[in-house]
Amino acid sequence: MLVEVPSDIIGVSGYSEIDLKIDVAVLLYKRQVVTLARAARWVGMTRLEFQKTLAERGFPINYSVEDFETDLKTLHSMAG
Repeated sequence: MLVEVPSDIIGVSGYSEIDLKIDVAVLLYKRQVVTLARAARWVGMTRLEFQKTLAERGFPINYSVEDFETDLKTLHSMAG
C-alpha cells in the first residue's frame, strides 16, 4: 500500500518522514494491529528503542495477564 502525504505536512516545523512513520507505527501498535517487534522493525528501531518511544508518548506496552502467565510458564520450564 502506498500512502501519499502532502508536502505541506512533511517538513513543517521539522516534522520528517521518519516522524510520520513512527507515529503510524505507534498507532498501529496501540490498536494491536502489529506487534511491538514488527512496529520496531518497520521504523528501524530495536524493540527496546520502540518501547522507549512508546513510553515517551505516554503509551503503555500491550502486555496482558495471559502474556505474563505464558512468560512465567516459559521461565519455569527453563529453570527446571
